[in-house]
Amino acid sequence: MKEIILICSFLFLFSACDDYLDIEPQQAISTNVALSDEQGVRTALIGTYDILLSSEHVILNSELLADTEDLIWTSFIVPLTELLNKNIAVSNNNVENFWIYSYRIINQANTVLDAVGVVAETDRDAVAAELRFIRALVYFDLINMYAKPWTAGNPESSLGVPIVSIPAEESLDNPEVPRNNVAEVYEFIIADLIFAKANLPEQNGVFANTYTASALLSRVYLMQEKFESASAEAARVITSGRYELLDDLSQVFNQSDNSVEDIFTIQITPQDFNPVSNFYSGELEGGNAFIGVTDEHLTKYDTGDLRAKLFYNDLQTNTRRTSKWRVNATKDGNITTIRLAEMYLTRAEARFRTGDPAGALEDVNVIRRRAGLLSLSDVDLDVILEERYLELIFEGHQFRDIKRTRRFFGGIPFDDPQMIYPIPQRELDVNGALLQNEGY
Repeated sequence: MKEIILICSFLFLFSACDDYLDIEPQQAISTNVALSDEQGVRTALIGTYDILLSSEHVILNSELLADTEDLIWTSFIVPLTELLNKNIAVSNNNVENFWIYSYRIINQANTVLDAVGVVAETDRDAVAAELRFIRALVYFDLINMYAKPWTAGNPESSLGVPIVSIPAEESLDNPEVPRNNVAEVYEFIIADLIFAKANLPEQNGVFANTYTASALLSRVYLMQEKFESASAEAARVITSGRYELLDDLSQVFNQSDNSVEDIFTIQITPQDFNPVSNFYSGELEGGNAFIGVTDEHLTKYDTGDLRAKLFYNDLQTNTRRTSKWRVNATKDGNITTIRLAEMYLTRAEARFRTGDPAGALEDVNVIRRRAGLLSLSDVDLDVILEERYLELIFEGHQFRDIKRTRRFFGGIPFDDPQMIYPIPQRELDVNGALLQNEGY
């Protein structure tokens, strides 16, 4: 019998001990009941969005893995400490859980896609497009964490992650699914997003719309160094009229409702809590106070840069913390996943790399003026990347940006094997077709 895994969001969230990172038992309902009509499919679609929360700790993990001088880590959680130290064990249960939950989300998307035929023909492609957007988002995170970046070696020979596009129970006769190569995974992601872009509406409440798909496409193309395509997708979002930069930076983050700058967020309900905010926030605010910000980081902002004010001092520990992730006393803010500022910075870099420095300058100055800074008269690539760093720090971009630009994590090269997750030992034990990453 097919099953949809209905994962309660809180099962995956972290606490101060390693045991809390372990998998909890799952609840399931029979799909021959749940997906027998259109209402069941739509309910399952919303449920697929909901379980995205179980995978979005990738924002936190990628910041820890990328960090060299910005963060102060005060936790004894071993799996996450291994990320910060760039010394990940194959048995790391944080890495294992990310794999497991990512493929559970993918399987749920596949299962609902398999039943989408019961939806009215006029709406069928739109429902499928939302599911394919979710699947692409998860696969993009997987390929970034478990495989070499596009810029390292040959994507057609580098090992990626297994592509699974049918419900798991339909492939039980062949459970040993090998890893596809990096190029094949990117092709799969892009195909999903192109379909989503073509079939999603312009407005869709807090859920994915056509511009959300373009925004993620711009991120994917940037990783592939397809700069013209990245610029075009980012421009489509910027010129859509659907989004605008907020004047007040303090209103961009920790919002319970999407702002006009938000392109896509993971929704936090009153029954959920935001795992990223929980780690960054001080105990007086209800967080775990595990991550502070170094004095060195504050020196990177120019005088008058309003982004330097997105910090506060935790009076209990006298530790500086980022205001981007701050526990709310009544309801945690949504997890900001894609926002308009990223689109300007993506287009700026893509314009510069394709011979349009004037356009790049225009985009960079839009971001600088919002930050209270004077406009520049010219830019180069280093200036653009620094502006991207200052604008998007602590939001999960650093890990990808260092890799795609072939830079260093401190003294560690972008393509060093230790900057890739190991394939979890549990998966190797049950799937003989999987090959481990180099160095593990």
